[in-house]
Amino acid sequence: MAMDKAAARPIDLYDAIAEMKRISLAGGTFSLTFRKWNRQTRNGGDVVKFNAARIRPKTKDDKISDASYKLFFTDTETGLARNCWQVLITEFNGRRTVLN
Repeated sequence: MAMDKAAARPIDLYDAIAEMKRISLAGGTFSLTFRKWNRQTRNGGDVVKFNAARIRPKTKDDKISDASYKLFFTDTETGLARNCWQVLITEFNGRRTVLN
């Protein structure tokens, strides 16, 4: 029952990202849900969920604009490299994320 209570509690976004890094370094995967956002069209809001992801090295800001604000990960189910805006992450391993 303690696991259910922990899963029901929100997690700070930056604590979640730190945990994602720890899980990835250990060779594990995590689930991730976020909202899409396209700066060019200023459109978004679609929810995307990855069931098995692993952090990958981030690129430099001169290669991808605002890379410091993005999370770079691999969808381990498809092997495709992905990224998302960190602040648009809404869930990590089933726990709602919050910005404190």
